[in-house]
Amino acid sequence: MPTTPVEQLAVRERVLAVLERILGYQLDPATEQLTDLDSLQVLELLVSLEEEFDIDSDRIIESQPDWWASLSTLVASISALKAETQPEESKQG
Repeated sequence: MPTTPVEQLAVRERVLAVLERILGYQLDPATEQLTDLDSLQVLELLVSLEEEFDIDSDRIIESQPDWWASLSTLVASISALKAETQPEESKQG
């Protein structure tokens, strides 16, 4: 299920908030590459995204080999995984 630009923007804002908590500062708006993150920060990011979006960390890792390397890749992966889980949640509700 494709996500709308509005949904992707909301995911992007939440991802940026998570990154800000991990890094301790706000990213430059033009930042796209996240390859400067060290391995501990990537692990923190994974755990924080799992908590923030209620998506299993294994699914995040499996979504794309370099899921954390760029902001757009990360947002696209989380948006797609979030869209996959929403129909399941609505069936249960």
